[in-house]
Amino acid sequence: MKKSMIELHISVVIMSATALFAKLITLSPTDIIAFRCLVAALTLLLFTRLTGTRLNLLRRADLGLLLLLGLIIAVHWVSFFTAVQMSGVTISMIAMYTFPVMTVLMEPLFFKERIDRRDLTVALIVLVGVYLAVPGGIHGGRIALGAALGIFSAFLYTLRNILYRKYLSRYPSSAMMFYQIAVAGVLLLPFVTPGIDLLTDHRWMYIIVLGVIFTAVAHTLFADSLRTIRASTAGLIASLEPIYGMAFAAVVLSEIPAVKTFAGALIVVGAAVYTSIRAGRTE
Repeated sequence: MKKSMIELHISVVIMSATALFAKLITLSPTDIIAFRCLVAALTLLLFTRLTGTRLNLLRRADLGLLLLLGLIIAVHWVSFFTAVQMSGVTISMIAMYTFPVMTVLMEPLFFKERIDRRDLTVALIVLVGVYLAVPGGIHGGRIALGAALGIFSAFLYTLRNILYRKYLSRYPSSAMMFYQIAVAGVLLLPFVTPGIDLLTDHRWMYIIVLGVIFTAVAHTLFADSLRTIRASTAGLIASLEPIYGMAFAAVVLSEIPAVKTFAGALIVVGAAVYTSIRAGRTE
């Protein structure tokens, strides 16, 4: 349990900076994610070979599920990076982090568990924080649309995490991430813009860093933690990402959040810290 919690927190810190690449890489979201997936898939394939991790599947049905999860990941990442380019790092990250609320409500449907009232209370607090942080409401124009895409991305992320835990947690995390990311990359390749110059604006360098560290490493750690930690608990702990993301965005992109946005993010962090402490004591 302690190992899984450490892996989860490390992955959260790394993934909180991922949204920066939607701004740093001067390409469309589809192009960025396609190349990201190809680099990450090659990295994971090399890792599995060096560590002797088997890629064999136990059931034919698992291959179909991996194809589905690869599609979900592809759409999730493209929609999230589109949200970042439309509404900025801070707003899109906070909007995307409605996924802990969705997880708490959806997880019992898959595992026939009763909803823990404490988790539901914390989830509602997180929802209040996100609502407070997103300005403009439904009349916010481009920013509101970006926030909506962030929420849609959150739903896909929730679904992927729950399906992974229910059906694929018995497999090595690196192997499962390799299959999912490879599928996502292959599905997106036909939509890549022809004649892209990867040498412009350090694109190739950012793509390699994004694919290796911020995808292969971070998501394998996160997926591995889901083998022993409930998806709802992991989701609530991962709510720390908006704060980390705001800090990275402020330093790297000079995106300074408004007071209201920062207040909403603090609510999210408070709820996540409480869940993290409780998870360490009870699970």
